[in-house]
Amino acid sequence: MIDDSDTVIVKYAECNNCGAAHKIYDICKSEILVGRDEVKSQLSIQDFKFSLPTDLYDLLIHYKKDLPDFEMAQYVIDNGQWHASMVLTREELDDHTQGKILRFLSKEKFKIESYTHRETI
Repeated sequence: MIDDSDTVIVKYAECNNCGAAHKIYDICKSEILVGRDEVKSQLSIQDFKFSLPTDLYDLLIHYKKDLPDFEMAQYVIDNGQWHASMVLTREELDDHTQGKILRFLSKEKFKIESYTHRETI
């Protein structure tokens, strides 16, 4: 999370890669918290059931999205970042990448769109 002065807000989280607790202090920079395997204050996906619109929560569950996706959805809604988007699916076929994105239109309105990009060399 970045504040209004473009400074990263320190966050503690369990790494979905190594499972250890990390102190995140900059973009793509963190340090492992020695002796800690969990961060009990970290929100779980289930916690978002109470703060996200039901349809949005159910949609993210359906697409098996990870915790950072739920955090992003909450951020978009809390900060009115309408027309922001999130990748729901992505697959590469020959020289094309295609999938679905979720576009945020308002607090209670969302749209799923298909996309296709042709890879150029």
